[in-house]
Amino acid sequence: KIKRSLEQNVGSATKSAGDYFESMAKRVAGISAIVGSLGFVVRETMRAEAAQAQLGAILKSTGEAAGLSSQELNDMARAMSRASIFDATSITEAQTRLLSYSGIVGENIPRAMQAVIDQSARLGISLTQSAETIGRALESPSKAAAALAQQGFGAAFTKEVRATIDALVASGKEAEAQIMI
Repeated sequence: KIKRSLEQNVGSATKSAGDYFESMAKRVAGISAIVGSLGFVVRETMRAEAAQAQLGAILKSTGEAAGLSSQELNDMARAMSRASIFDATSITEAQTRLLSYSGIVGENIPRAMQAVIDQSARLGISLTQSAETIGRALESPSKAAAALAQQGFGAAFTKEVRATIDALVASGKEAEAQIMI
């Protein structure tokens, strides 16, 4: 009887200790999840702040050549984020890259950003890589049309279309040439 009682007490104590350690493990896992989530929030906040600082710097360095304020660009980024697979910070980073090409006419920035998003999603490249490509193309529409025609977009950039783009650029109508690109 004593042996059985002792076995029951040991078994009960072992079960209690096991339950205690299981409960502690769950608490530690929960705390780890919270700490991990907080770390993610902190990293994303720092990334967003850095993106805003870069956006402000490019607007200042270009003298706001695009004619858009940081608020307008942020509103655009949020709207595009809701309609795409990309977050607003990534879009802001791409806007900053695109705005470094100060020859892009401000009214074409929303179209250009949509092209950046579409190209990035379609080709699986980063938004900033796509912004670099689109920015270069829009900075020099005549060169872009010729390059795109050589890259298999000949149907869209026939000799007549390229001549129209060249004429628009020559007459100072860069915005219209950029729209064609």
